[in-house]
Amino acid sequence: MKSRRPITFSATEAKNRFGAVLREAARTGGPIFIERDGRPTAVILSLRTYEETCRASASPAADQVELARAAFGMWGGREDIDAEWLARGRRCWQSEWPDARS
Repeated sequence: MKSRRPITFSATEAKNRFGAVLREAARTGGPIFIERDGRPTAVILSLRTYEETCRASASPAADQVELARAAFGMWGGREDIDAEWLARGRRCWQSEWPDARS
């Protein structure tokens, strides 16, 4: 499967070509990245993509579990993979290094 190169506009280009940016978002669904000083600062999505994202995040927890299981591929059908199993695994692999965000 060929991966698509992200669509990126500078803030100035997005301002000057806003109609083209909107057409591209509607055509592709997005995301379209807007950069300021060479760093991504915003994302534009089509309304359809935004609504799909909202529906997915508002779905019941059971749907989220099914999505997570499907993401595990061959482990997707395992009933023993649950939140507690994942938490135990995270505890085993926690780093002794200080948190870099501190």
